[in-house]
Amino acid sequence: MVDGRLFMSLGERKPKVSVIVVNAKGTKQLEECLRALMETDYPNYDVTVVDCLTTGISEWMRERFPDVRLIHFDHDIGASASHNVEEKTLDPTVKYLSFLDNDAVVTKSWLRELVNVMESDEAIGMAQAKIILAKDRRILDHAGIALDVLGTWYTTRGMREDKLRKVFEIFAASSAACIVRREVFEEAGGFDPDYFIYDDDTDLSFRIRLLGYKVVFVPSAVVIHLGEQAKALSPRKLYHSVKNRTCTMLKNYELRNLWWRFILYSVLTVMAALTLFAMGKRRESKEVFRGILYPIRNVRRIWEKRLRIQAKRRLRDSELLKRGLLRSDIYPTLLDLKSKLRYIKG
Repeated sequence: MVDGRLFMSLGERKPKVSVIVVNAKGTKQLEECLRALMETDYPNYDVTVVDCLTTGISEWMRERFPDVRLIHFDHDIGASASHNVEEKTLDPTVKYLSFLDNDAVVTKSWLRELVNVMESDEAIGMAQAKIILAKDRRILDHAGIALDVLGTWYTTRGMREDKLRKVFEIFAASSAACIVRREVFEEAGGFDPDYFIYDDDTDLSFRIRLLGYKVVFVPSAVVIHLGEQAKALSPRKLYHSVKNRTCTMLKNYELRNLWWRFILYSVLTVMAALTLFAMGKRRESKEVFRGILYPIRNVRRIWEKRLRIQAKRRLRDSELLKRGLLRSDIYPTLLDLKSKLRYIKG
């Protein structure tokens, strides 16, 4: 394993980190991701790749990265469940879990910078690296600074990277490159596997917030994102995005803040689905409606999750509103709906 390179730093052993890379259906970007990980200057970490549906990956990994653990599935369990797999088999010395997408290329000091911030304040439950775009490294990819009324991120995407130089609180960390305390991850319940893909990191961050922990952005921990924002939206993404955003609301908000958010989001989403239908995008319209109907069809399951989350709550929604981490407008949601319709219209 990679942690065979352990050494003592300034007479103290650094806390152990388990890095989990989620991969699916190929190795094109994974190789660059893992080669960069092998150059990480942090002394006490190991790496696990959780893969779905990549033919021949076991032999490929043995030849190129024999020190990296592989957990392979011959069916698609989804990114959300993939994030959880490694935690169930960790050795007890692991203090932190770090998650990376397979198209993330880390810099040498990324993990050291994240751990230093986590170690500086036990109230920090989760932290995100500064993710920059490979095509223009002066530009930030994203960090979830805050959520609007309907659960859309105020994001750093498109900002110049030199605008953010200090550690600061954000509402949600992206699982593309983040770190979380293992004990906090376990208390929060990990990623929700029912999300399958998309917005599972927002949901986890929300639950960590409700436990009273902070989520922060660490600009000195730099990660390069090889992928590009999609120029089109698949029906699959529309379904999971609507489903998951609705579930995040239903599980996490206090009732006084939930009912009107849920109604408003449902009305806007139905309008979007009808607009798609009128545009002749019937498959896309169907998937949006499926996303809206999911909570109704799974109301008992979602309610049981809600009861568990609310029983652990240590922080009121009002405190998150006061800090500006939850906002009282819907501007990002309207922009998001507009951009989705534009992409679909082509």
